[in-house]
Amino acid sequence: MKAKGKLSLCLLCLLLGNLPTQAQQLKHLVIDKMEAKAISDGITLRSESGANGTFGYFVLKKDASVPMHKHVNEQYSFILKGSVKAIIGDTTIIIKAGEAVLIPANLPHSFTSLEEGTIDLDFFAPRREDWINGTADYFKKK
Repeated sequence: MKAKGKLSLCLLCLLLGNLPTQAQQLKHLVIDKMEAKAISDGITLRSESGANGTFGYFVLKKDASVPMHKHVNEQYSFILKGSVKAIIGDTTIIIKAGEAVLIPANLPHSFTSLEEGTIDLDFFAPRREDWINGTADYFKKK
């Protein structure tokens, strides 16, 4: 399955997963048509939240970094293109295209892109209230 097919399947699972228990409406999202926010030097983010989760679609320039931080959300990070060096707790790992990690809630972590145009698709549960209300403070422009 190509990356776009995997992305569509992942998004559909995330957005439809809670329909039986939640009064939600279907959203069909086209990543390339979503607003890309420059959240830091070399990093853009497209994101969407449902009732119980959030996804973030990051595009990173080479050497762009998400600084060390933690949050109450469980995080699944799937590298669609390129690679990153991740420091997760006391572990340093290289995550390449086609690989993913699960980061438990409240575990400090950071990411640095190793290639130009790296794409990182993250899923969070519960949803990222700090992204929704604008209080996430770890993305700072240099």
